[in-house]
Amino acid sequence: MALNLPQSVQKINLLYYSLIVVVLGTPLWWYTTDTYRAALPHSQITALTEYNSVLNIPVAVCFNPSDVQRSRVEQIIVSLKPFLLSRGGGGGRVIYDIVLNLASDCGKQPFSVVFTNDVARPSKAESSSQGLKISLEKVERMIPEVAEDIVQCIELPHLQNHILAIDDPSLHSTLQDVRNAMAVATSYNILVSVVNPDPAAINLDYNLVEGTKLYLEPFIAELGKVAEVTYQTQVIRYVKLPHRPVKSGDIYYLSESNLPHVINPIESKLGTSTTNDINLIIYLMEDKYSPLHIKTVGGEMKQLPSFLSPQFGAVLLYDTSNKTSIDHSSTFSVLLPQLKQLLGLKSSSSAGISAKEKYLMESRATLTHILRSTDTLNSLIRLVYSIPNMVIGDHIAEQVSSAVEGINKAQSALMEGKLQEALQQSSLARNAAEKSFSDPSILALLYFPDDQKFAIYIPLFLPVGLPLIVAYLEILKQWKKNKDKTE
Repeated sequence: MALNLPQSVQKINLLYYSLIVVVLGTPLWWYTTDTYRAALPHSQITALTEYNSVLNIPVAVCFNPSDVQRSRVEQIIVSLKPFLLSRGGGGGRVIYDIVLNLASDCGKQPFSVVFTNDVARPSKAESSSQGLKISLEKVERMIPEVAEDIVQCIELPHLQNHILAIDDPSLHSTLQDVRNAMAVATSYNILVSVVNPDPAAINLDYNLVEGTKLYLEPFIAELGKVAEVTYQTQVIRYVKLPHRPVKSGDIYYLSESNLPHVINPIESKLGTSTTNDINLIIYLMEDKYSPLHIKTVGGEMKQLPSFLSPQFGAVLLYDTSNKTSIDHSSTFSVLLPQLKQLLGLKSSSSAGISAKEKYLMESRATLTHILRSTDTLNSLIRLVYSIPNMVIGDHIAEQVSSAVEGINKAQSALMEGKLQEALQQSSLARNAAEKSFSDPSILALLYFPDDQKFAIYIPLFLPVGLPLIVAYLEILKQWKKNKDKTE
């Protein structure tokens, strides 16, 4: 039953409902559908890309007072500085400043140079327990060559190549050391696997727990704060090699070109799940294939049957003939030097980590964390500004600010020569930057375009808005009719 209300009452009701919709409904709708975006330090992130990181590399300089006076050594250091500076500026977003300091004891420093007359060949630099020995005769006559000796001693080109590869991926295909190394991460998991293709024929005591405790755990402890490293062990059975060794005279061999195919059947059984997994594989060879060699591409027979798989791990084809257990002193003496290559160091026969190698790993990790964090934050800023509907919560803003603060602290510590502090801050910065970029909440409205909003809100607003529009049209029509009557 329709209510015949006076026209004045109808107008009041229309105004009342209109006010409710406009004054109360519209702000409520706007508030509940607005995308919250916490403020991000855009200017600070942009500033990070405008300045290069500076790595101060300390080199201790020692000398024998009976050979040369201190004042002369100080003059030599001043003469070397321009040549060292010229070699430290070609590192892309990083400047390498080689700082020579006089020291009383060079044996405990990562990098040290000894100026002495006790050199067998004055024209050549010699390595010693005290550091790089350079003859005073060469120092007096060939300053540029001495500077180059120091640069090679600290392996600066090797470090520069790893850092340049961050911005130039083509270096991975041209430089073997860069291609072999795992990507720098804040944590790694080492998976030690013993693969027994035929347990019935190969019955050995694996000794995995004892072997890893004796040899792998001390190695991990030497890494210090380079990264958080954990390890696991496992035994895999019944995995055959896709290529059998070929007999040549009294030996057997596998061709180097077939080695990548050796990994394929093993890899599917490893159970690794992240890009930070490093595999150390001990493959037990049947004794009928003893002695086993690897035939290189050049035709040379490599007696030690082990090989490195770039950014994956190391494989040792273990000779089981006349053995009742695995000798892990021999297995890890092979695998640990290869593990060092996977961590970005040069090829070495030593299973331990020297002060020099630790410094290089810490430097590479610190610089990589700084550059990766900066790139991640810039990518986040570009993403945020390209997608207006992306939610930016307060926790994301806090993570971004924490990352920016960590990068600034790391860069300051590097300039002051505090590498350990720089490594810690850069690692925290990278974790914070990656967490902010991959936070699930920022994707909440990523695939929610405006046309879908209209599709959702029109069925809600049309039933409310249509009667109001019709009522206003009726009032307008009545007003025109009354106007015509008065005329």
